[in-house]
Amino acid sequence: MTSICKRFSATTVRALSPSSPLSLLFALSVSLVAPAEAADWYLRGALGYEQSRDANFSDRDCASQQPAALFGCVRGDDGRPIGAYGDFGDYPMAELAVGRRLLPWLRADLSVGYRFASEYAGNANFLSVGTHEPVSADFESWLGLANVFVDLAALNGADLGRFQPYVGIGAGVAHNRLGEMTYRFPENPGRHKISVTPDGDRTNFAYQVTLGTGIALSDTLTLDLSGYYVDLGEVGTDSGIMSLNTLSAGIPIDETSTNLRAFGVAVGLRRAF
Repeated sequence: MTSICKRFSATTVRALSPSSPLSLLFALSVSLVAPAEAADWYLRGALGYEQSRDANFSDRDCASQQPAALFGCVRGDDGRPIGAYGDFGDYPMAELAVGRRLLPWLRADLSVGYRFASEYAGNANFLSVGTHEPVSADFESWLGLANVFVDLAALNGADLGRFQPYVGIGAGVAHNRLGEMTYRFPENPGRHKISVTPDGDRTNFAYQVTLGTGIALSDTLTLDLSGYYVDLGEVGTDSGIMSLNTLSAGIPIDETSTNLRAFGVAVGLRRAF
């Protein structure tokens, strides 16, 4: 047991080196597969609700011609670059994790989360088609994170009774799925009323910062309350054929994308074993 504890301490010290800021997450993730006799293991499950920050779609390259950029390098009637301006609204999420306590004040886990299907809602600002140009698309996301949590009371040697406040940070990969985007032009005096772009998938780096508290319900069961900020990275449409109600063959267009960032709250349970 003594040699194992020394190995954990050495790993933690090396991981905290300023020259490798992500090495702590890596080292603690690897330690989750260490022999069970050294473990203070736990399972964690949570349900949450997130509110998207602004998510404005733009071209991958506004000057692209082959295929053509959807928006182009000009400004709309409102003075902003032409694009789709909106957000992904409010949506639920669910998360499962397995982890272990490495030190009295330090724990780490690996989590998988799912953002349930939500709908992007926005408004475009193309020229000469009216000011009401609603944009919509379905969205869902999977998120895998390696998380590190510092239990503040244990770190400071404070006795807060059942309360166990903590801060945490996680880094990993998000897979974001966006359905076809529908652009409507109900005020357009011409015949062009609807454009539908291709759907798209993005897999990219993601991270989360968490502030919360555990509330001990028993020796092995803890209620977990948290608030957090999450960056799921890029969400976008792929290049392909855009269909129009006025042109049966459609036209080829380039990619469009935005970044999805959200604030969330979650309620969960931790079960030690």
